[in-house]
Amino acid sequence: MPMTKTVRARRRCADLVQNSLVATLALAGVAALAAVLVAVAVQGWPIVSEVGLSAFLLGNSWMPVDFGTGASFGIANFIAGSVAVSVLALALALLVAIGCALFLSCAAGPALRAALCSAIDLLAGIPSVVYGFVGLEVVSKAFIEAGHPSGNCVLAAGIVLAVMVLPFMVSSMTESMLAVRQRYLAASLNLGVGKWYGVYAVVLPVSLRLLWPSVMMAFARAMGETMAVMMVVGNANLFPELLGKGETIASLIALEMGTAAAGSTHMHALFAAGFVLLAIVLAVDAVTAWAQHRLARRASRGVRGGRWVLGRAGACLARVWAWAGMAVVAGCIVFLFAYVFSQGAGCISWEFITQSPSGAILGTEGGIFPAIVGSAWFTATALVIAVPLALALAVYRVFLCRKPAVGPAVGRVISVAAGAPSIVMGLFAYAVLVRDAGLGRCVLAGGVALALMVIPFIEVRVEKALREVPAELVTSAYALGCTRSYVVRTLVLPYCRGEVLGAVVLGALYALGAAAPLIFTGGVAFAPVPTGIDQPAMSLPLHLYLMLAQGTTIPQVYATAFVLMALVLACNLAVSAYAQIRRRRWMKS
Repeated sequence: MPMTKTVRARRRCADLVQNSLVATLALAGVAALAAVLVAVAVQGWPIVSEVGLSAFLLGNSWMPVDFGTGASFGIANFIAGSVAVSVLALALALLVAIGCALFLSCAAGPALRAALCSAIDLLAGIPSVVYGFVGLEVVSKAFIEAGHPSGNCVLAAGIVLAVMVLPFMVSSMTESMLAVRQRYLAASLNLGVGKWYGVYAVVLPVSLRLLWPSVMMAFARAMGETMAVMMVVGNANLFPELLGKGETIASLIALEMGTAAAGSTHMHALFAAGFVLLAIVLAVDAVTAWAQHRLARRASRGVRGGRWVLGRAGACLARVWAWAGMAVVAGCIVFLFAYVFSQGAGCISWEFITQSPSGAILGTEGGIFPAIVGSAWFTATALVIAVPLALALAVYRVFLCRKPAVGPAVGRVISVAAGAPSIVMGLFAYAVLVRDAGLGRCVLAGGVALALMVIPFIEVRVEKALREVPAELVTSAYALGCTRSYVVRTLVLPYCRGEVLGAVVLGALYALGAAAPLIFTGGVAFAPVPTGIDQPAMSLPLHLYLMLAQGTTIPQVYATAFVLMALVLACNLAVSAYAQIRRRRWMKS
């Protein structure tokens, strides 16, 4: 009996320590994400008194340097450009995403669905600078051949951005359609209705009413895209027209932050522009939350199918739509890899991987070894900071949070941070670490910016994996007297170890492909191989962007892009295989 009491006391102490540690890390994660919002707002607030809120938001003249007529800071055209490019991208991607989600949820079996979803994840993992590069070399050149003077325009940016948001829309829509299919399609089949007629008459109309949150989340993602859009939109302070040049808020910040003097009105205006972008994302998130609430209430009362009158033709249309959407997405994946490889394969060699860049123009000679090592430094630093905080946030929200008001509040901060543009995270790291703390450009500053970007990315996926653990396993453990922390430590986390590792690796790839936060935090051209986090470094995406910024269109650029994409592909395949093996072993045991 004394021994039993001792064991129980030790377990209670261990549980208390574990719960306290998780809660502390979760609080630190939320505080870090909230600090980004507060810091950007504080840095941008002086623009209200210096320029005026209405002149800043509604003015269309942006002249940070006074040439005798006075400086001006109006971002109306940049706001319009951001909205126009994002809306255009959604309009182009929507039909394709719905069709692809139809195929994955209603035509593909479980094994094929898992394989195709892993392939589609490749689109999400490809660095945005690669999209911009391919857009510059393919889409913009196509416009030039069609008679456009420069090839760079709002439509070109919308096309590139549409491909980028496809995986996010497809993933969310597939989950919604699978839920609808499992709930309604079996009943319609029992009534003697054909499968694809049931998809057309029941699954599709019901799902379309549930896709609003997916569209809004994709819009928030599109609003914050920086590098790809900046490379093909033209970057001109003009009101956006379909075939005319434009500029987005994110592009404005990335292009001018390096030249703005500390404490100047120009600097405050850039921070204020970043806060406006955050405010738009926050508004979109609030609308999404409201839509999800309304849809949940409607679903609790039952959902009615639509009045579709095409009959068998409609069933045929749904099937063609599904196959066409899947074909377009698969074609994008194959084209991206095949095109980049075909253009850069001749430059890929052992010397290219192991040598440093040289030449009068960056990258025309030598290799990319310092950029590879620098990317590893930035990514590792980001993961060391982000992974404990993200895991703690996910565990806290699913298992430890008992106050009804706290969980939704924490979720709202995470949701806003997940939609926050990466350039805003770079702004925060620049203001706090590079400028105020005096660290200068270094791996630590860049790693912090990437960590803030990665925390919500990992947390959302880990939380989803934790919530998908079979309820009977957790309930049985509680019935045997196991504590909540013991269940999390010995049952839940081992069960979804593969999914957690996959989330961490995808977060690493997300950080690996980011260039915008590193432009003014840690990246330096011709930087040597770093030996510590207090030194600047080069990264593969930034190396690629700087080569393009110099007007370099040589095979070395394609080779660098292919190395990036090959890393994404290899890591994605390895994680998918590991997750499948772990799940099979768990089910057998």
